[in-house]
Amino acid sequence: MILKIVVLVYLCLLLLTAYYLWQKRKDHFLIFNNQTNTNFQAIMTCTAILLFLESILGFVLLLLFTNKYYNLITIFLSCFTILIFSLLINQKNE
Repeated sequence: MILKIVVLVYLCLLLLTAYYLWQKRKDHFLIFNNQTNTNFQAIMTCTAILLFLESILGFVLLLLFTNKYYNLITIFLSCFTILIFSLLINQKNE
């Protein structure tokens, strides 16, 4: 039961992160903006959409399946998406 609550909190944070990235896609994120990275808006948009879809998948897996290991799929996918986001956003345009 406690694991479901922890995963539910994680999925809510994932949704909030997706919403924040969606709202900041045309502005700036930390020290990054359109001047520092030409693909900034596309990277932020794709990441926000992927995180939203992964959180929806996580909610479905949480509600439909009782096996707690299905929740690891959502955690793995979201961590991988955030890893790719950080690698793409830190590329230098030279």
